Amino acid sequence: MKRFSILSLFVFAVMTVWHHASAQNSKTFFIPEAERNFAQKLGGYSELDYLWNEPSANFGKKAGKALIEEATYSSYDEAFEHLPTIPDVSEINTREKLSEYLNQIRACDWAVTGHEPREDVQAAKKRLADAMMDNAKRAAKGLPYDTELHFDPKAKQYDAVMKKMRVYSDAVFKESQNRVSPFSQSDPGYKDFLLSCDMVCYKPIFNEFAPLRKQMCHEWFASTACKKIAGMDAQLVERAQAEGVKRTPDWFVEGRLAEQEEVMAYNEQLLKRWIQKVKPHLEKEKAIIPKMISYLREIETVRGDDEMTNEYVAAQLQGDAYVKMFFQRYYSWLEFIGCTPLIQTPPTMEGKKLKL
Repeated sequence: MKRFSILSLFVFAVMTVWHHASAQNSKTFFIPEAERNFAQKLGGYSELDYLWNEPSANFGKKAGKALIEEATYSSYDEAFEHLPTIPDVSEINTREKLSEYLNQIRACDWAVTGHEPREDVQAAKKRLADAMMDNAKRAAKGLPYDTELHFDPKAKQYDAVMKKMRVYSDAVFKESQNRVSPFSQSDPGYKDFLLSCDMVCYKPIFNEFAPLRKQMCHEWFASTACKKIAGMDAQLVERAQAEGVKRTPDWFVEGRLAEQEEVMAYNEQLLKRWIQKVKPHLEKEKAIIPKMISYLREIETVRGDDEMTNEYVAAQLQGDAYVKMFFQRYYSWLEFIGCTPLIQTPPTMEGKKLKL
């Protein structure tokens, strides 16, 4: 009985310490808005606040269409040669810069459907479908019909190429079946992340990235940069109040620009950590693209100078879909950089009425 009591006291003590630490961590992150200082407000009240990086371009309008047109290439080989890469972190170290980068990547994603248009294959598809329909009608009426229309002696060769492509597509399909449901999560941060980004719903990706992102979100309020900016801004406010300024003076703008430098330096460290995790996945997808293009070319080699058949057209269109899929998977990983929980840059208030 005495042994049980000592054990119980020990467990109670451990749980008390754990609860206190958890409460402290929660308070550090979920500081009520009214209690947050200027620097803390540059972060977020919840993890969802850090998912701000939405594209500003409207791809249905003229400017957006121009971005897509610029990213469209006549061949897959040319498109691969011009694949966008991970930018230097200094080029995307603010939410606004990152959003502009995402505009470019999403334009590339949209452009994939326009790469290497094969009007000849599409025309052959329609011609063959019409011929098969006419053949069926003739057979139904008891009229002579083409008995060779459905046969291509190279069908097995096309199928052999498709099997090589399906090795990669089947792996993608298998990955897509191993998913995490946002509604299975009690943590609101995890749930919001899953609802906002389909890629992270794949279980291995969730396990790798969701805890890291949560940790990065939680770090801001306790960071040296946050405390430093809070001190810098407090001095600006104190001077502005002492001088009773109405319009934003130059020295205030310069002070905020200095704060921006601190935020951008902090964001660059966040980006480096996030990109370090993204890069292996990106390189894996990039390595698959030229393989898929080579298989698509192999289908053409098998046909040679023969007429286009149903088997050839089916292989060509399916192979084309696989190539597009892996281009888009590559762009999805570049877009995933947009999930880095960047801190907002302080507004300079230049040329405006000073609001403190």
